[in-house]
Amino acid sequence: MNPEPVNAYPKTNIIRCVLLVLLLIAFLFGVGHLFVLRFRTGDVYPAYSSLRSDPLGTRVFYESLENLGDFTLGRNYRFLHSLKPESDTTFFYLGTSADDYHPVPQELMKIFDRLTQSGGRLVLTFLPITKKHEKKAKLKKEREPQKVEKVERRKKSKKNSLISIKEHWSIGFEFNQNLPVKDDSYLALDAVSNRRDLPAVISWHSNLYFDLLDKSWQVLYASEGHPVMIERRFGKGSLVLCADSYFISNEALRSERQPQLLVWLLGRNSKIIFDEAHFGIYKQPSVSALLRHYRFHWVILVLAVMALLFVWKNGVYFVPPGKGDVPSGADVVSDKDYTRGLIAMLRRNIPGNEILQVCGQEWERTFKKDKRVQSAVFGRVKEILRTQALSSKKRMDAVHGYRKISRTIQRIKRYE
Repeated sequence: MNPEPVNAYPKTNIIRCVLLVLLLIAFLFGVGHLFVLRFRTGDVYPAYSSLRSDPLGTRVFYESLENLGDFTLGRNYRFLHSLKPESDTTFFYLGTSADDYHPVPQELMKIFDRLTQSGGRLVLTFLPITKKHEKKAKLKKEREPQKVEKVERRKKSKKNSLISIKEHWSIGFEFNQNLPVKDDSYLALDAVSNRRDLPAVISWHSNLYFDLLDKSWQVLYASEGHPVMIERRFGKGSLVLCADSYFISNEALRSERQPQLLVWLLGRNSKIIFDEAHFGIYKQPSVSALLRHYRFHWVILVLAVMALLFVWKNGVYFVPPGKGDVPSGADVVSDKDYTRGLIAMLRRNIPGNEILQVCGQEWERTFKKDKRVQSAVFGRVKEILRTQALSSKKRMDAVHGYRKISRTIQRIKRYE
């Protein structure tokens, strides 16, 4: 019976490989599904991002504009310095922190100025502050001296690249601390407007308000007598600042929507852009994006087919081997045990008519220094090997010679 070839995998191994591949595919599909669910709700994005669909996001407002079809709608994922402002554009810069505007990077102000001076409309809303605002001076005292020194060095190095918002826009930020508190948070207030084209009262969820230093600002809404939503002409365009972002969130559009205010924020522009770059969400071209852009989907399909063919080629014969292609038993190493492997190796490297001579030489080399074996034994074994070699030069009967040597050694030991 011919032994099984080495490179022919059993059917059980192929089945195991297929099962492992299926399990891996199922695992990857499950992980991908979890990521899709997480990104679909959008809670991985910062608050007031237009990609977020939970109460803290603004996705409802974005998709509402998308359903209208009267606007050219888009999101900005690129750095703002690469933004090309257009005159017919309303740019939403939502959910920024007021602490980041003491002072402001000069490059950012230049970008805002280009947008408004070209005739665009900038709508900038700040994160709501519902707790007591601690002054930065107090926070600095609590910091370690080394950290304070580092901050001072950074301020000195960036002094030339920063600009004061009070000098540029003629406004400041203040915080109303004398408000009713419940559960360590300020209660929602009413913001009142005197304009006929805006809702008279909306709820306000922040104690931040603006300190106006210039009469060119027009107060749109005031809370507790303090301006919280303001507007002014800037160049050919306009600038709208809101001390709260709640009224534009998904939660507000569900429970207390103000469509009249939202339409007014859009202005008369037909192009609307929601900025996502200031949230740290950037879109950079990748290999997969390039494949989708240039419609190279077939490349992935070809690679997948080639991978499957490679696995199939190494797992099973495409064409069953013929009888003549199956190696003989002397050239095949069976996986039964190491003894058969050793025998097969000896068969390939030592001719059959020399096996007894080689074994005799190795035996003599191993036991020559052993005192328990007499020197007469070695002489008798050599004589038997010489006799066997002369008896048949073409083919030696190794089994007959081995038995004769064994009987001779046993006989000599018996007479010791």
